[in-house]
Amino acid sequence: VKSLPSYIKDSNHALEIFHNFNFSDDNKIIFTMDITSLYAVIRNNEGLLALKYFFNQRPIKKPSSGTLLRLAELVFTLNCFSFGANYYKQIDGVAMGTKIGPSYANLFVGFIENKFFLKYHGPNPDLYKRFIDDSVGATSSNREELNLFINSDNSIHPALKYTWEISENSLALLDIKLSINDNGLSTGE
Repeated sequence: VKSLPSYIKDSNHALEIFHNFNFSDDNKIIFTMDITSLYAVIRNNEGLLALKYFFNQRPIKKPSSGTLLRLAELVFTLNCFSFGANYYKQIDGVAMGTKIGPSYANLFVGFIENKFFLKYHGPNPDLYKRFIDDSVGATSSNREELNLFINSDNSIHPALKYTWEISENSLALLDIKLSINDNGLSTGE
């Protein structure tokens, strides 16, 4: 997960990223994007494909990718729970609270992002980072170019649907108020 280009570890890491950012031009726009119901929409077969891709990128392959994939598959396919007097088996998606859940969701979205950035040939934001299902960006592009980016990103995978907010002043991400300040970003917590 840490090797993903968009990776944000936590609020402190985000603050560091924001404080080191500078816009590349006079246009200054910030935006956030949030994936709706991420954990529930990850199909097991697609999630395992994403894991396989990243497991095969590891320099040290012990335990083997096949072993790790089988263990992950068991976590996702043997997830049973009770609600009231009834018992259920979750057949797709990731159960909230599963220890592997955040990393799995992060890698799945990272896998889709990789595909997106390989196919997308429009203007990219100057900054694009993500904390699991919450993305944040800053761009010197105009609003029309930013809308092209967001709409293209929103259509790359049928299960991933985003809500977004665009501002030329300030907006919130996690527990941070992010504002445009001169040629950079300022934060208020």
